[in-house]
Amino acid sequence: MQRFKKNLGFNLALILLGVTFLSGLVLAYLAYSGGEDTSRMLRSTTGAEVALLQGHAFAPGEQPVALNEENVKAAQADLAELAAHRDKLRELIAGNPEMAIRGKASANSAELSALLRESVDGWRKLVADQGVKLSPNEPTSFGFHRYIHNQGTSPKRDFQKVDQQRLIIDFLVRQLIESRPAGSPLLIESVDREPVETFILIPEGRPGAGTYGPDSEAPRNENDEFAPARKFARPGLVEALSFRVRFVGYTPTLRTFVNKIRNSGRPLAVTSIDVGTTSKETEKLLAAPVSLIPAVGPSPVVVGTPALSFFDQAPAAPSAGPAAPPPVNAEEKRIQVVQRKLSAFVVQIDYLSVPEEKPAPGVEGEPKK
Repeated sequence: MQRFKKNLGFNLALILLGVTFLSGLVLAYLAYSGGEDTSRMLRSTTGAEVALLQGHAFAPGEQPVALNEENVKAAQADLAELAAHRDKLRELIAGNPEMAIRGKASANSAELSALLRESVDGWRKLVADQGVKLSPNEPTSFGFHRYIHNQGTSPKRDFQKVDQQRLIIDFLVRQLIESRPAGSPLLIESVDREPVETFILIPEGRPGAGTYGPDSEAPRNENDEFAPARKFARPGLVEALSFRVRFVGYTPTLRTFVNKIRNSGRPLAVTSIDVGTTSKETEKLLAAPVSLIPAVGPSPVVVGTPALSFFDQAPAAPSAGPAAPPPVNAEEKRIQVVQRKLSAFVVQIDYLSVPEEKPAPGVEGEPKK
């Protein structure tokens, strides 16, 4: 220790030199390791570049497709064609802007609640005036049961979308009533809607997709709300609001209703149609007499004119002589063949719309945050 103190400066210099040497070794090792990683990445990148230039065969026996200038131009042309096709599809889905059904953007909770009650009362009056019946136990609230039967309640979010649903239901109800042939019975069991304002679904592709968000409300089992099992919606491409119309009537009413929806010019799509039988209570409620579809009687054959065959494909052979006149007092009898019965129909309809494209960050005109 005395010797160390005598040569303190020299010893400290040796220690400092040793520490510097060790630090240099550590730095050299780290630099060498980093150089190895960089070299490895460089070799991988070089290999990928060589593979792209050599080309890739997508199927055995096919010529490889290389990343050259010609193929790059062809890929850019394909991309432009796909973009044009996508824009055309979006235009077809959106339809005529003048035929779109949009909700009131300025509607608030109190105003929307008043509009819902006014609309439901108006639909019930329209149904009564047109001789259409509603379910006797609890008349349909046309999709807004939670707000009509629970006094003081009103939507808490998505006011414009709920008002849009109100306007779409108004259109569907009027189309259904107009589809009924004169004198034909019609019973509206319910008009159901997708309760978009009561819960928020996590978009597909994110963890927990298909479940309810943390700030969402658990949807209750309302009489006129449903979660559609299938929709035309595609995240980021097509949005859809689903509705379900349940009614009892004859097939011509269903046929006319579907044709009216398809030919309305509005972005509506019929998703599914279910047909079922009705109960005795429903038939008694409608008090509809059983109608029979008569068979068409044979047409008289004109002398000298060939009669058409059964399938109207070729004329039958002309008669050899004049047709025998019918009996003087013969009565034409019609045979009842098919008995017309009421059916219960469930029609799901989607209102389609194209999501608005948001400008990318940095685009001119976008407000800065």
